[in-house]
Amino acid sequence: MDMAEVEVSYAEGWDADRRCEFGTLSADEAEERDRSGEPYVVVRRVPGCAAPMEVHLVSWGDHYVGVWAYDELGRRIHEVDLRLLEPDRLFARQYLERRYSPDQSDRARDAWCLTVELLPGERGTVVLEERGESRGSFHTLADVSESQRWHPRSGFGVHAAGSPNFFGVAEQERPKVLDAAALPSPAVAGNVDVEVGKPESPWRPPRPGQPGLILNELFRSGTRFISEAWGEMTVAETRHIATLRIPSGRLVVADAMRHSPRELIERIPPGEYPLQAAVLIGEGDYGGERFPVTEEPVVRLLIADEPPVTWEMGLSEGDDPRLLLDGHAYGFGTDGAAGSFADASGWETLSEKYRSFLMDSDGSAADNIADGCIHATDEETGSDLLSFYTGGDGTYPVWLGRSDSGELVAVAVITSWPADLRPA
Repeated sequence: MDMAEVEVSYAEGWDADRRCEFGTLSADEAEERDRSGEPYVVVRRVPGCAAPMEVHLVSWGDHYVGVWAYDELGRRIHEVDLRLLEPDRLFARQYLERRYSPDQSDRARDAWCLTVELLPGERGTVVLEERGESRGSFHTLADVSESQRWHPRSGFGVHAAGSPNFFGVAEQERPKVLDAAALPSPAVAGNVDVEVGKPESPWRPPRPGQPGLILNELFRSGTRFISEAWGEMTVAETRHIATLRIPSGRLVVADAMRHSPRELIERIPPGEYPLQAAVLIGEGDYGGERFPVTEEPVVRLLIADEPPVTWEMGLSEGDDPRLLLDGHAYGFGTDGAAGSFADASGWETLSEKYRSFLMDSDGSAADNIADGCIHATDEETGSDLLSFYTGGDGTYPVWLGRSDSGELVAVAVITSWPADLRPA
């Protein structure tokens, strides 16, 4: 590939599958988007080559810059995910490299793949999948210098030209840049008939995970859902588990088997609140035999008797949403398929009683209530702990429901199979 000259163009967006820009921008228009924080892309091409050489995906409003590099066949070979954590510096959150055999398509699932994930102040991880996804992998700690982790903001965006060097990737000779902001038509890898302005797979900045389920509807009796596992199910009456005392207003949502509490930054008014479970009922079928099915996919702490209109992620100290990969969320971890709501002021005593009840069979430490939920009390602080089951081990996000006025009215945890459920 002749690197003597490179065309640089700007656009509102990028069609990831067809490898073409849409919404052509002039350099001045891109500059304005850069200042306002609106998403836009910078596309670099070698004249005469249909495939792009490199695409910069910029969205300062989302604290994000992505850099995608392509081979001559239009296959994505490098991806860099950068996050604006400081006013003038970007942190390299993730680097991904793919190597293809001649007959493999773009982002083939069986392509050789190396992924490096980094967090500030931590070593990070490296995952090597030599035979592609789900066919075995090798994991190790990342050895990435500070100079490779941090990059100047001025090197990216509307002024970007040249290929940055990431994690030891060979840096190409800095090309001569031709300002070709108004290309006659978007260049596309392969013989694809593109109708400009109608992208099939538009790129968007990464977004943190969302609840997925319609949480309000799960607590509305009579609402029908479709489950892939059980077919049609109906919301029954909300089940009251127990009342939780939170005298300090500091709420912990965590697995009580773990000694470190995950306390939410959000404070609630000190008081007593009902812990509730959404109940879905239906029928299953096995060998022609029908049987009743009951599922409880969500638990919530009801703070105010007012319907939430928005849901947001519940954060703990140290959580930085700017670092979340697309669809990811912060949450509490569990190795015992359980979580709990508790007052932070009594956590040390409450969690110790919980562990004694489970591990030492100390029946005086806590009570087993409501289908296996455990209730522990600390009369010195006047606080409680209430546990609940989850659908398995892993990490479970906590969701904060707010009313139309922005008041916190519920704290919820989706405990099982959210992707399996949809409104009827």
